[in-house]
Amino acid sequence: MEADPLAPALFAIKLGLYGSALLAAGLALHASLNIVARADSSRAMRSATLASVIAAFFAALRLGLANVQLGGGNALLDPATLSWTWPALGPSLTATAIGAAALATAWRLRSRIAAGIGAVALAISFGLTGHSQALDSPGLAPWAVALHVLIAAFWLAGPITLWPTRDLEEAALTARVVRFSNFAIVAVPLIFLLGLWLALLLAGGWTPLLTSLYGQLLLAKLGAASFALALGAYNKTIVAARLRMAPQAGRRALKLTLGLDAVLFLIALCAIAAATSLTGPPSP
Repeated sequence: MEADPLAPALFAIKLGLYGSALLAAGLALHASLNIVARADSSRAMRSATLASVIAAFFAALRLGLANVQLGGGNALLDPATLSWTWPALGPSLTATAIGAAALATAWRLRSRIAAGIGAVALAISFGLTGHSQALDSPGLAPWAVALHVLIAAFWLAGPITLWPTRDLEEAALTARVVRFSNFAIVAVPLIFLLGLWLALLLAGGWTPLLTSLYGQLLLAKLGAASFALALGAYNKTIVAARLRMAPQAGRRALKLTLGLDAVLFLIALCAIAAATSLTGPPSP
């Protein structure tokens, strides 16, 4: 099969879309779940709103690129081509736009409920398109994708909201880490189990999961999640205690684990963007 010359552009667009949408949803979740205290939530929601607008822009670019892939260079805004691409990508773009509107409302009104709605809408946008929708019987798979993305977004925002800046007092920092860890200790194992189930479902079983490029990229993402699980447990049991007993040592340890988390996020994002743009599920 001839390689798609636009595949690298699709990879870049999806990397931008996934990163900005997850960041927006994650920051919104941290505000909604009171990981970021109400007094500090305005900055987080402003950043979440900006990231969600960027996500909507990338979602529109993805739709435009699909038009070009299907109809050629003159089909960017062609209604006839759009009639084919919109059913596949339009609902996801719409959900992304709804999420951005909800986050803008949350920012202006300081509403935690609107922040949560925006985060959920952005997560649902992932389940409304993609390989889970292409299954013969999608069933619960799209909803599992949405939940998987929602948890991933919560995880991705950690290095930003938990970073021990100089103006963040010890008590506030410790409270953030403890509250985040209380959620993460349940959320991260769940994201691993959901990811494994979805990987097996989308790849078509253990053999294609282990032997195909698509499956190996999904396994790379699962590997990143496994390391994150270990880091989350370390933060909850060791780093939180150090922040209370020896704040400076705790801050150094937290910076190290959050930096490693950021690297894991990048690996996971690149793996899933490559799996959905440069390759695809193996043929049965």
